[in-house]
Amino acid sequence: MITNRQWRLKRLVSEGEHPGPEHFEFGQAPVPDLQPGEILVQTIVLGTSPAQRMYVSTERQFHFAVEIGEVMSCRGVGRVVASRHAGFAVDDIVQASLGWQDYAVLAPEASEDPSHNVRNVRKVPAPVRPLTTVLGLFGQLAYSAYVGVIEVGQVRSGDTVVVSAAAGGVGSIACQLARIQGAERVIGIAGGQDKCRWLLERGLCDEVIDYRQDSVGDALGRLCPDGLDVYLDSVGGDMLDTALQHLAVGARVVLCGMISTEYQRPRPPGPTHYFNLLYQRSRMEGFFVFDYVDRWPAFEARLREWYRQGRLVLTDDVAEGLEHAPAALGALFAGGNTGGRVIRVSQDPQHLPHIDDQDGTQTASEHRE
Repeated sequence: MITNRQWRLKRLVSEGEHPGPEHFEFGQAPVPDLQPGEILVQTIVLGTSPAQRMYVSTERQFHFAVEIGEVMSCRGVGRVVASRHAGFAVDDIVQASLGWQDYAVLAPEASEDPSHNVRNVRKVPAPVRPLTTVLGLFGQLAYSAYVGVIEVGQVRSGDTVVVSAAAGGVGSIACQLARIQGAERVIGIAGGQDKCRWLLERGLCDEVIDYRQDSVGDALGRLCPDGLDVYLDSVGGDMLDTALQHLAVGARVVLCGMISTEYQRPRPPGPTHYFNLLYQRSRMEGFFVFDYVDRWPAFEARLREWYRQGRLVLTDDVAEGLEHAPAALGALFAGGNTGGRVIRVSQDPQHLPHIDDQDGTQTASEHRE
């Protein structure tokens, strides 16, 4: 019988805490026999998201809950290793809510969730190595960046674009998409010299602001003397309020997340400088990427083409080993990742083509991970 390593919730995350190993228990459990209509999936890579903190918090607004003793919920990519479902065959690559474990037994029809799409079991139609791309460059992180930059932000030629959390999973892709859309300058905000250096060395930004060392307001005043045209915000709080003071006429402020304030209680005051939206005839708009599910295939096709052309680069930050899952999630809240943080649980199947072996193989070494 296959032994299945698992991380189960031991205690809820309290206000002011970040999720970490102390909140979970690492153990083993047997994999149950498959019933008709079920598939057994071996986990290959798992994603991380700030939303996962809400799964294990006492404040379960909007997100579903993980109860004490349950396997930590997490979306990931895996390989079907056994099937009693007519629609899935051994070696199919699927994306699903696999959880922090080596193997997951799934019943695809029973797990459909059309409202949020977080529990769907769906085949990956054209998988390539590394399979981290299913979650990152050709997946939900990139779709969030795509919607923020192209659909809502409407970045166009000549724009000055500022991206908060620029060294994160969404931000690192958003910076690239802004340039693809013709932005004249892309300015990234990140915390720490290492992250800022990484953004510049990877060619993701033209300028960077280290919010730990610099005054963001002073830096924006210096770098954006005529104001910023698009601000993609994943941070909220004081950083959002600072950006509102530096809007160009007709600016678009895009709300992608609010990691600095989302879990603060009581809720902090809202932005003070919202009136600048009026003065500068600008707008501020949030979005929810799952509202665009029906367009994800079109987004993926364009992202793959841009990668083939050498206009996108991989920005994965890979934690090796299921044992590191709690620490990898906690790093999101401590600013410990550069690029999209994923957890590799097992190796990619070697029969899959490599991303650079597709049509239009890239030749520029700087576009390889």
